[in-house]
Amino acid sequence: MSIGEEDLAGRIARRLDSGLPSIDQRTSARLRSARETALERLESQPAWAAATAGGAATGKGFRSEYNLRHLVSIATLIAVIWGMIYWQSVQHEEPLDIDAKLLSGDLPIDAYLDKGLDAWLTR
Repeated sequence: MSIGEEDLAGRIARRLDSGLPSIDQRTSARLRSARETALERLESQPAWAAATAGGAATGKGFRSEYNLRHLVSIATLIAVIWGMIYWQSVQHEEPLDIDAKLLSGDLPIDAYLDKGLDAWLTR
């Protein structure tokens, strides 16, 4: 922690401590019970689960958060790749189609400007 964070944490702790005398016995007992329950859960978890963000508080650990966000990202990535492959397959003309268009005179003007067409015609 930096010096500013330590100062802020100290001020928060002092503010919380100043309110201790005004807490009634029932609330104090409930807070103590909740703390003990949280410590018992923390001790029963593996060390890696307690170290992940929110793992100690929720009991779910890293996996539930990991699955939802990453599965959506992976599904989106797969959909984009599938779309690109589909678009390229639609845009790509087969050599037989090009030959048929050449023989029927239906080729666009760009095909006649292509250097590869000249080499193909001379063969």
